[in-house]
Amino acid sequence: MTATTMPGGSGYPVRVTIDRDQEINRLWGIPLLGLLARWILLIPHFLIVWILGVLSGLSILVTWIPILINGRFPGWAMDLYETTYRWSARIAAYAMLMAGPYPPFSSDVPYPVDVTVDAPREINRLWGIPILGIWVRGLLVIPHVIILFFLAIVVWFALWVTWIPVLLNGRFPQLGYDLVGGYLRLSTRASMWALLVPVPYPPIGTSE
Repeated sequence: MTATTMPGGSGYPVRVTIDRDQEINRLWGIPLLGLLARWILLIPHFLIVWILGVLSGLSILVTWIPILINGRFPGWAMDLYETTYRWSARIAAYAMLMAGPYPPFSSDVPYPVDVTVDAPREINRLWGIPILGIWVRGLLVIPHVIILFFLAIVVWFALWVTWIPVLLNGRFPQLGYDLVGGYLRLSTRASMWALLVPVPYPPIGTSE
């Protein structure tokens, strides 16, 4: 099994990789029942991601301090965000029939879906100005939020048909990988940047 970078994903330090060459049990393609069963099985993961999300949200209360003092993003926060978004991407892919195996209860275990961050620790100290730094970054990703809103609608409608090729031949459609993978990539990059991770401004759109 080889993980291939999503189209347009190379070159940016926040990467979402998905193995597109997966066989998925055709029973998961049973209309409604397949998705419902997967969502029920993911309940423990939803709880874990909720906890990780709360911790990530609380982290913004302190991450600005080392940024303002010495221009360095804290390593523990980088690890927390990478774990949070990797876990989120994996359960999202499983929930939407994009991945075959059940997600592991560890972000360090290999899986067909992965999120990696290759970012430096150094960052302009001005981003550490209390409230203002993260507020400005939040404003600057508004175009991404708008795109994600409309893309989420497209993804939602796609869910009504992507089960068909799974049921017929045990494969998730390539267009589905493009849509959902693009959504995961854009949302992850925009979120990381808004959280002051020292990466370039994320490209607007699902491809570079």
